[in-house]
Amino acid sequence: MYKREFDNLINSKKVPNFFLIRGNDEFLNAFCAKQLINLWNSENVLEQYFEEYNFNEAMSFLEPSLFSDKNIIYIKNDKTTSTKEIKEIIEKCKKDENNYVLYEIYECGNRLNNDFLKAFGTNFLRVFKPNSQNEALQILTQISQILKLFPNSIALLEIYKIHNENLSLCVAELKKFKSLNLELNLENVKENVFGLSEVSFEDLFEKIINLKDFRDDFFTYTQSGSYNESELIGYFYSSIFRIFSIHTFIKINGKIDFRQVLGYLPPIQIQNNLKTLALQFSTEKFKEMFISLNKTEYSLKTKTNINKTYLLLSGLLEFQRVLSKK
Repeated sequence: MYKREFDNLINSKKVPNFFLIRGNDEFLNAFCAKQLINLWNSENVLEQYFEEYNFNEAMSFLEPSLFSDKNIIYIKNDKTTSTKEIKEIIEKCKKDENNYVLYEIYECGNRLNNDFLKAFGTNFLRVFKPNSQNEALQILTQISQILKLFPNSIALLEIYKIHNENLSLCVAELKKFKSLNLELNLENVKENVFGLSEVSFEDLFEKIINLKDFRDDFFTYTQSGSYNESELIGYFYSSIFRIFSIHTFIKINGKIDFRQVLGYLPPIQIQNNLKTLALQFSTEKFKEMFISLNKTEYSLKTKTNINKTYLLLSGLLEFQRVLSKK
């Protein structure tokens, strides 16, 4: 299901006790997960994030408890784990309505196991970054209502613009308005909201792949608290590999089947963008891209006593030069 169907499910308060959330927007993933856990309503929650996942601990946690009527497991990862294990966990939930499991996947280009996904049946949500201002406005309106702020559309769009379409920063502003008891209007936004000029990975990737000057955005990106050289080059590799997978499928089959290649069906706009990029480059060009990224990653891992931010910038400029060569 998609966000609208999920909202209807939450409003109905008739949600299943095992659920999967998967998407490429960490904030929206977490926001939807919180809605679900709040609705399940229990203080007995076991959280297992990434490498913390432990099957035996999860199974033991789902045993009947003297301290709580409900047992909730919240697993957050960037990949699928053992299909056999998740089926056993889900079976525990099916046999006991007081057991709950939420599995949240942050998708960053990793191929997901279809059998794992099918184990949840129809109990899943696909989350995408907003494709338009209207989609973002709907989400911010919803959050404003939760915070009991009157959702002024003009004010919300101004906040969204100031924070460079970063929903997480926008919500932080809304919480500030709530705590200061400020009316949400355009005048108060202009007086109290100041942008941090954040740049997302998607912004950076789009400029590089389209041969635009990305240096200012790169340095802005490196100032964010989440910046990591190895992680950034990994994101680039995953993004290029996803486009290459589409390129290869089209070359072999003469057409594209996104469900077969990616394991899901993206929105039309994203489909069109991915297909355009997949057809823009030759197989040989993709090979050159991977070689360029591998060289940069190797340099980052092996060279010492050097500014790695500038080393990464040099590598990305070289990557862009590879793209520009005929």
